[in-house]
Amino acid sequence: MSRTTLEERQRGFVTISAGNHGQAVAWCARRLESPCTVYVPETAVERKLRSMESMGAKIVKRPSREIMDSMTDNRMGQLGMTFVHPFGDPYVIAGQGTVGLEILEDLSETKTILVPVGGGGLISGISIAVHAKKPDIKVYGVQAEGADPLPKFFASGELVDIGNPHTIADGIATTRVFEYMVPFFKGNLAGALSVSDDEIKLAMKQILQESHAVVEPAGAASLAAAIKYHSQLAEPIVCIASGGNVNSQLLAEIVSL
Repeated sequence: MSRTTLEERQRGFVTISAGNHGQAVAWCARRLESPCTVYVPETAVERKLRSMESMGAKIVKRPSREIMDSMTDNRMGQLGMTFVHPFGDPYVIAGQGTVGLEILEDLSETKTILVPVGGGGLISGISIAVHAKKPDIKVYGVQAEGADPLPKFFASGELVDIGNPHTIADGIATTRVFEYMVPFFKGNLAGALSVSDDEIKLAMKQILQESHAVVEPAGAASLAAAIKYHSQLAEPIVCIASGGNVNSQLLAEIVSL
């Protein structure tokens, strides 16, 4: 966003997000003194919406299917603002690659990295950065069973649309693998794993109890996968816990498990 022209900043920015990417774009737009609009699925978590609005973003709700379709056509580009793609932008992917560099700085002996996957920008950046320095590290994507087109893609080699996602992990509730992301996945990932919502909830509770951190369902999916597939993964294992926005009702359920 900082690479845009003054004219582009005056017109503003638009993005698509379940909440986390949208918060980042809203924050940057506020720093650049630019207008910001975020298109969100109708099921977006209220806490994320309030956060984006507090930073000056305009929120537009749309059905999940329309949100998915808008990432494969040019409708965002027709709004007159600069579209900040939530995962398919080279600058976004490069920025997220710094997470991989930090992992190598803090834990150079890492053998496996587990990353929650929605569109795939985060895992693409991490895997590219890590493999540039240590190509033997295995990077796996993690999705929820009710929204797991990536594991299905790795199993069959076919791009599938699973229909409406059914999972508490809204941050990774995707319906398809986007064709323009396939080269990143094929060249950099060791595979993809799926976990159930119940396994995600237990992982959320474990993080809360042991690390005193509140992690949203999408973020806890990586630890759920580490627990479920532990015997199949080389150690040390690093789990990316991305996102800390949990509604109070779900958090109360997690605490009472």
